[in-house]
Amino acid sequence: MSDKSLDIFLMVLFGMGGITVLIVAWAQPMSVPERILTIAIGSTGLLWVLGRALSLRSRLAKIGIGKNLVEVEMEKKPQ
Repeated sequence: MSDKSLDIFLMVLFGMGGITVLIVAWAQPMSVPERILTIAIGSTGLLWVLGRALSLRSRLAKIGIGKNLVEVEMEKKPQ
C-alpha cells in the first residue's frame, strides 16, 4: 500500500489556497476580468481537491478497508 499523507497534505494546501483566493476575489475591489480570472483560479484549486478526494476514496474502497475483519472467539478456561 502506498502512503497517502502527501495526497492529504496537498488536498489541505490546495483547498485552503482555493478558499483564500475566492475570499480575496470577493473582498477586494477589482475589475470584472480580474475577478473572473481570480475566481477561475480559486475554483480550479477546489475542483482539484474534490477530484483527488474522490480518487483517494475510490482507491480505499477498492482495497476493501474495513470489510475483511477477522473474528476471534475466546473460550473460558475451566477453573
